[in-house]
Amino acid sequence: MVKYYKLQVEVGRITATERHDAQITTLVCPSQEEINALMLDSQLDEHTIASAFDTEELARLEYEDDYTAIIFKKPKSYNAEDRFLFRITSFGVFIFKDKIVILSDNELPIADEKRFSRITSLNMFVLRLLNYSAYHFSEHVRIISRVNDDLEAKLVSSMENKYLLYMFGLCKSLVYYLDAISSNQTVLRRLQSWRNLTFTEDEKDLLDDIYIETSQCLRQTENLSTVLSSMMDARASIVSNNLNTLMKRLNVLTIGIMVPTFVVSFFSMNILYPFQMGAEFQHPYSFWIIVILVILATTGFLFLHKKHKL
Repeated sequence: MVKYYKLQVEVGRITATERHDAQITTLVCPSQEEINALMLDSQLDEHTIASAFDTEELARLEYEDDYTAIIFKKPKSYNAEDRFLFRITSFGVFIFKDKIVILSDNELPIADEKRFSRITSLNMFVLRLLNYSAYHFSEHVRIISRVNDDLEAKLVSSMENKYLLYMFGLCKSLVYYLDAISSNQTVLRRLQSWRNLTFTEDEKDLLDDIYIETSQCLRQTENLSTVLSSMMDARASIVSNNLNTLMKRLNVLTIGIMVPTFVVSFFSMNILYPFQMGAEFQHPYSFWIIVILVILATTGFLFLHKKHKL
C-alpha cells in the first residue's frame, strides 16, 4: 500500500496529498509491482529495499550518491497469539534531496498530530520518526516490567509451568530488544557526527534528546533483562516448592483419612472381640466404643501433626 504526504510548514504538520505533489512516500507491505516501480523511480536496489523489512538485520546508516539510507528498528505491535513474546521489526527511511521514501511492514502514525507536530523541515520529520521508535521501545519496556510483576504475583501460588514459559518469552524478548536498541543507539551516534545531513540547532537538540532517551531505554532494558534472567531459577524453585507443598498436604490428608478407616475396618472383621462376650451376646455399647476409638485415633493424629508440623 502506497501513501503520499507533504509537509505544511506553516502549520508544522504532515498531510496526505497526491503523488505529483508528494514530498514523503510511504510503502507499507508493498507488493512486488510497487517495489519494482520504486526501484525504477528512486534508483533503490533490491537488497537495500529488502533490508528495510529484514527483522534480523541490525540498524544502520549508509550514504549513497543520491540518498542517505537509515535502517531503524522498532517494536512490533503485540498480538495475543505471541504469548508474551514481544518481537522486533524494521523500517527504512531513504532521504533524497527533495523527498523521503519510507518502507515499513506496518502502518506508521505519520498523520498523528500529537507525535508529528511542529515539523519545520523534512529532516525534522525524520527525527520525529526516529523519536517515535525510541518512545515505542520505552513504552514496551514498561509494559514488559508490569507484565513481569503480574506473573510474579501469580507464581507465588501457582503450580503451572505456563507462567514460567510466559516469563521465558519475556526474557527472550528483552534479548532482542537489547540488540535492537543498541543498534539504534549506534545509528543515532553516527547521525550526531554525520556530515552528509545538515541539521539546524533545533534539530540537533532533538537528536540529542532522542539519543538520551534511547540510552536510558537501553539501561532500563539491560536492568530488566538481568533481573529476569537471574530470577528464572528462583521462580522455577517456587513452582516446584508449591507442588511439594501440595503433595505434602495431600499425604497428610490421606493419612488422616486412613487412621479412622483403619479403626473401623479392624472392628468390622468377622471375629470375636473382648467386649462382645461370645457370639450370642453383643455388648450394648460396642458401637459407641468404636466411635470413641475413632475419635481418639483422629485426635491423636491431629495432635502429632500440629506438634511435629508434619
